[in-house]
Amino acid sequence: MSDFISFFSNIFEIDSWPARWSCGIWTSFHGWLYILSSLAIAISYFIIPFYLRRLIRERSDLPFPKLFWGFIAFVFLCGATHFMDAILFWYPVYRFSAILLFLTAIISLIALLNLRKIIPAIMSFRSIKELKKDVTNSSIALDKSKDHVTKLHNDIDTYVYAASHDLKSPINNMEGLLDILKEDIANQQIPSAVIIDKLQNSIHRVQNTISRLTDVIKLEKNPYDDIEVLTWNKVLEEIITENEEVIRISGASITTQFNVSEIEYSHGGLKSILYNLVVNSIKYADPSRSPEIEIVTSLENNRIKLEVIDNGLGIDLERHRDRLFGLFKRLHSHVEGSGIGLYSVKQLVERKGGEINVDSVLGKGSTFYIYFS
Repeated sequence: MSDFISFFSNIFEIDSWPARWSCGIWTSFHGWLYILSSLAIAISYFIIPFYLRRLIRERSDLPFPKLFWGFIAFVFLCGATHFMDAILFWYPVYRFSAILLFLTAIISLIALLNLRKIIPAIMSFRSIKELKKDVTNSSIALDKSKDHVTKLHNDIDTYVYAASHDLKSPINNMEGLLDILKEDIANQQIPSAVIIDKLQNSIHRVQNTISRLTDVIKLEKNPYDDIEVLTWNKVLEEIITENEEVIRISGASITTQFNVSEIEYSHGGLKSILYNLVVNSIKYADPSRSPEIEIVTSLENNRIKLEVIDNGLGIDLERHRDRLFGLFKRLHSHVEGSGIGLYSVKQLVERKGGEINVDSVLGKGSTFYIYFS
């Protein structure tokens, strides 16, 4: 106990030891090299905490602020020990130096323990490379979103144009027919059945146009997220059953070669794709021969490939390739249609990351290729 009291009561006493210059054989070069190096280290250690404190003050969102404060104290005390190391050359206050070393040791151990606790959290942080990859992926996603918004804007323009174009004629016709009906009623005449039929036809045209626009809007809203493992044969059987009369009247024959029997996809989406391709093959059949449709699935470059081959009218791709998958675009006016079948197929395929292509020869038929991702 007396040693303890004596130690602290004489903490700044310098008579018990000689100055460091007097301990051993120091040359001027050796001594000043030691002193100046210690002072340079001390100055650096004293300045670093000020930068760390400024960082904490200006970036309050930084994680682990306690760790930063612990290192500020640790670095400052390390500087103090180096400064004291230089002072001992003239003032051998070894007791005070021991206290300084003891405090530095305590703070060092505390900083070490804190660092050990938070290392798992630090290790969970994403690396710069990963963050750059995330930024790149986000940029790509943003570009895709911008392209999608641009496409939607263009589609809206198309919807508005189609609606105004397709509705204008039947509405004008209905106005004229209603004027005739007003005259007949005013003259107390029985309205002509022909006028009534024409009025009904105009109403049907308006209803069909609205129905087409509704189908397109549903397609834009519904991403077909009902993903499940589907059997090609079963989906095709549903389509054949639901369109049995159309197939029978056309005399179409449908053959299959399902080298890949299953696919993980949306049931509604896949059924819509197959339905549109099969029905189009029947609708645009060559009148000189019965429709023949072949449906083939295979695996190509780790992607499922669907081929729908027909012997129909064919398409002049040099003239119509750019219009083929367009909204409300129809290449054959002699067949009734909405102009959204191939458009919807392309939308469904590409939204799931797939591709659609076509080969066709006029008078011989067409082959549609779909690659599912």
